[in-house]
Amino acid sequence: MFIGSIDKLNHKMTSYKTRHSSYSNPTGCMAGTRVKILADLEAWASNDLSSKVYWLVGMAGTGKSTISQTLCEILDGKNMLGASFFCSRGSKNTRDARLIVPTIAHSLASTSPCIKSEIVKAIENDSKLAEPTYINLVDQFNKLIHDPIQVSVGNAVKTYKIIVIDAIDECTDLWLVSSLIQLILKSASAIPLKVFIASRDKPPIRHAFTSLPRLQTAFYLHEADKDVVKGDIRMYLETSLAEIKAHHNHTSDTWPPQSEISALLDRSGTLFIYAATAIRYISQGGPLYKSRLSTLATQDIKSGSKLQTSIIDGLYGHILDQACKSKEESEVIPMRQLVSMIVFLRNPLPIQPISSLSEIDAHLYLSPLTSVIHVPTHEEAVVAPFHASFPDFITNPTRYSRKRYPPFCALVASEGHEMLALKCLEQMNRSLKYNICELPKESTVSRRGTTNSPDDSGKISEALKYSCLYWASHFFDAQLSRVDLIDALDTFLHEHLLHWIECLGVLGELQTGIPSLRSAATALSVTTNIRCHDLQLLIDDGRQCLQMNFKSIQKHSFEIYESALVWIPKKSLIRKVYATDVRRVPRVILGLFNSWGSTELHMQNGSAVTSVMFSQDGSRVVSGSDDKTVRIWNTTTGEVEAELKGHAGSVTSVAFAQDGSRVVSGSDDNTVRIWNPTMGEVEAELKGHTGSVMSVAFAQDGSRVVSGSYDKTVRIWNAMTGEVEAELKGHTDSVTSVAFAQDCSRVVSGSSDNTVQIWNVTTGEVEAELKGHTNWVRSVAFAQDGSRVVSGSYDKTVRIWNVTTGEVEAELKGHMDWVTSVAFTQDGSRVVSGSDDNTVRIWNVTMGEVEAELKGHADSVTSVAFTQDSSRVVSGSYDKTVRIWNITMGEVEAELKGHTDLVRSIEFTQDCSQVVSGSYDNTVRIWNLVTGESQLMTTTTVTLPDTSIVHNAGNGYFHISYPEQPTLSIDASLSISDDCQWIVGALHDCWIPSHNRDFSSLSFSGDRVCFGYPSGHVIIFDIKAAP
Repeated sequence: MFIGSIDKLNHKMTSYKTRHSSYSNPTGCMAGTRVKILADLEAWASNDLSSKVYWLVGMAGTGKSTISQTLCEILDGKNMLGASFFCSRGSKNTRDARLIVPTIAHSLASTSPCIKSEIVKAIENDSKLAEPTYINLVDQFNKLIHDPIQVSVGNAVKTYKIIVIDAIDECTDLWLVSSLIQLILKSASAIPLKVFIASRDKPPIRHAFTSLPRLQTAFYLHEADKDVVKGDIRMYLETSLAEIKAHHNHTSDTWPPQSEISALLDRSGTLFIYAATAIRYISQGGPLYKSRLSTLATQDIKSGSKLQTSIIDGLYGHILDQACKSKEESEVIPMRQLVSMIVFLRNPLPIQPISSLSEIDAHLYLSPLTSVIHVPTHEEAVVAPFHASFPDFITNPTRYSRKRYPPFCALVASEGHEMLALKCLEQMNRSLKYNICELPKESTVSRRGTTNSPDDSGKISEALKYSCLYWASHFFDAQLSRVDLIDALDTFLHEHLLHWIECLGVLGELQTGIPSLRSAATALSVTTNIRCHDLQLLIDDGRQCLQMNFKSIQKHSFEIYESALVWIPKKSLIRKVYATDVRRVPRVILGLFNSWGSTELHMQNGSAVTSVMFSQDGSRVVSGSDDKTVRIWNTTTGEVEAELKGHAGSVTSVAFAQDGSRVVSGSDDNTVRIWNPTMGEVEAELKGHTGSVMSVAFAQDGSRVVSGSYDKTVRIWNAMTGEVEAELKGHTDSVTSVAFAQDCSRVVSGSSDNTVQIWNVTTGEVEAELKGHTNWVRSVAFAQDGSRVVSGSYDKTVRIWNVTTGEVEAELKGHMDWVTSVAFTQDGSRVVSGSDDNTVRIWNVTMGEVEAELKGHADSVTSVAFTQDSSRVVSGSYDKTVRIWNITMGEVEAELKGHTDLVRSIEFTQDCSQVVSGSYDNTVRIWNLVTGESQLMTTTTVTLPDTSIVHNAGNGYFHISYPEQPTLSIDASLSISDDCQWIVGALHDCWIPSHNRDFSSLSFSGDRVCFGYPSGHVIIFDIKAAP
């Protein structure tokens, strides 16, 4: 356990010593160069009184990574290096900021037995700490780094250990990076660690460093003395060219001429990347090395070439021209295809998987490009551009617009992803099969209590691993113009979908399956092709099958065949397409549902849910509840990612910032809080209201928060500093609803004083007071263009207001009771309203008339919203249901039953495929809306009427009798596992889905088990396969 738990923290190819095996062989600074900056860094590292954090800032190509590499070598030689992490956007491991903390902890463990012991204890207490998906960054940092070092301070060497993190700006989630930097700055003074961070000057990173400026030193590399930098580059060029000359045994001649060195130096400017690329290009010219230098030295530079991009563009363009020179089009096309693959790969691959995936000899066609693309000889090392500036150049048609070799034109992202999607699908169609790892038969049965093992994945090729993980990502970004791509997808879905799920389970990557299928379905949904529509339905069916059986397959991949197929509905497309596989597994002979239920996830909250909202990408849900807690939910697994505690009263309103980096909450404790969900802590507690906060919202750009309160005020807060920018007074009663305009320039508020007020965010003044309602205003919203406001009131009316004039454009009458919720369509042409009269109404804004009255709810409607395309409306009600309405037909598309109490809050996802609802029944539910009406209606196959009889016969049997079915006699030879998750048989174990475990009675007979449920539903299961 000691070694195993520590090894969970290690992520390969991230430290300064190991990254060379995955990319180019990185070297430090050439002797005699970068002398001053390296001396300053060494002095900073050795001085106990210097700042705890050093930020090296520089533009792309200025040599940051070379300096970081050299610093690691110096510190390692002095036994001062604690850990290093070299980030790179080219690799999944090196661009994931969540791997930085566990990787650093792993390295620190090797510096001290005491630190190692404390880290092991922490992981043994909470095994999820070692996982990169661990949501609470503060908790992870404290338990894996801060606390172990604190405990071991007395036993540690007094010298500071230095952590080096290079190119942190190349991580994908820069707000997570910002959170990590702030955490490091806050913790730095308490532990004997110093941290060196190198990056480009990105706003989220700058924000983190400027939040605590006294604790760090910043050095802007591109602002260094230019003469010193040019002197270093000259020394590098002269030394490197001399080595090339010596390699060719031409030491007696006068090459290289100083004029050519000076010309190359002039073109390099302060960019080390230009000089390094030029030297690689010259050295790889063989006997033509002299002419290559002369060509670069005399190369025409575009006007305006003093711009850094123009300088490097000229060099890259020349290299590509030379690579294509004298080649036939049939030779250039595969070269371009390989470069496109390398540039657009989601994760870099070694040469052999690239050849396998592309079905092209990669070594042969990439050899002319080795000055810009690293093509290693080591079979496990990955192929990748030497520098991020090359992909930036070659994917920009403005920068790379050369016409000399048309087959090698600028790369187009959608074309590259289309090619990669096709190659991934073809790879899977060639390689996937049942029992992909060829495990012995006994390993595929009696799986209860076993788990997938990483050791099982040895027979899965790197090309197949990549294809399984990333096909859908490429498909989502593809053009979908190729018939062969749709053909390949058709084959995959009809022959290998289950094999793919098995393979993901073996790889330990099952969590990528649901987002992958959702992405592919979304990509198909925008096409009008009937065939694509049919494939979308099959994908959605497969996703629901995986969602329902996720936990069992995650434990053992063969459950996709042995358990998942058992429980899929009668009319499932998967049951039809994979009928042969279904016949080989145990079966439900009575009580199987006809179609999937509408609820995708049922997330138990523990207290009444008052407010819910999706993140912009639909991956998370935030909920507020009466238990004073804000929760962040993962919409793939249904698990809580973070519980944000701190409010002293019920949470009344929650909202995500547009980028998902922060959450705002309002509470009955009179406060507004801004939370960092990644760090699991409050960023700011906004105090000032003297009454319950009833409504909160972020501005579209995330810079401000607006809140409305029972204290009759609206407040606008700076979301960065937490300070009040404006206290807007004017209402004479409680403020019940607030919203920002799309352009963030204005705020609208509704109040119990019967008025609507529009406020100027900059001046804090009322622009308009909209009077006319004769009772409380309960809900307000801006139109998308900000020209109009809609309000709903307890006076039973809906009003449309002109923001400029402050006049009522329309008074919409028709509701027979209070109007509780209102919303505009995206184009502002229609309004939806919900009311205590149990109806939903659609209004034509121009005509001022009702277009549709949607009846069906049995109690008050509490919340309404349009889909993004305005074709449907979602409504929540006191009748405990959420309904989806087709507003064109004026009828209900689906009644989503499942809540057992008032539905308080609802919202669509951005792509309209899901609805999230929160209820006073203490649950948050996510409903699937993509697959159509038959997939949405929850049906009960067997309902026992009052005349049904269920009794024990006294001899180990019991009998069930009811109309239209024979009497069943059942004995007891099977059993249920103690955790109620498995049906246990002599030859087979079968997993029971979570939604089928709430049975109130059960009994057994031979190979059958009968479940009875509180609803009256009965399921009869046969452990034997169909005859």
